[in-house]
Amino acid sequence: MGADRQEICDWLSALASMLVTDALDAADVADRLAAAPDLDAGAFALEAISLMRIVAESVTTPAGFDAIKVMEFDATDTADAAAILLAVGLCIAGPRAGWISRPQARAARERIGTAGTAALAVVSARGAVVVDLYVWLSRLVDVSVRLVSDQAADAVPVVRVETGISLPSTVLAYQLYGDAGRAESLVDIAGASTPMLMPVAFDALES
Repeated sequence: MGADRQEICDWLSALASMLVTDALDAADVADRLAAAPDLDAGAFALEAISLMRIVAESVTTPAGFDAIKVMEFDATDTADAAAILLAVGLCIAGPRAGWISRPQARAARERIGTAGTAALAVVSARGAVVVDLYVWLSRLVDVSVRLVSDQAADAVPVVRVETGISLPSTVLAYQLYGDAGRAESLVDIAGASTPMLMPVAFDALES
């Protein structure tokens, strides 16, 4: 891996700071990131994948899944390495994100598939020397897509709600579900900017 190791470590560190909430895991990640740039190329590649796994396993919400994004890297080798790590992260985080609506899960499945295809193209370009990585990553993508597909099939459909006037999310949650406590999820699905005044037309869970 001819990637700029410090740039990769900085990116992983930024992701970890957002997503790794367990104190022991966070300390372990920090220590390993500090040491990673001094590893040889092969050991660094394995360590980067392992660290991305820890970050991705910390994801428990759709917002956490969405937070796994790639920085802009100038060097092609660094961008290629990041593409592989991104695919690994999304594959692991996707089935753990707790999708609450069918469209959310389907969008996640699409993102995993797209990232996986891009990463596999990068690996394939390296030739037979990385065939084991290609096979492993291909299986990881397939399993993740299948798991998220199953979640999409079981998730609640989304319906369009039109109220004509802006109302607080708590009022609408009670009217739609008989439970004002579901206001927060109502705001999340609708993508509303404030829970105090919901849009006059928005998407909501069917039940």
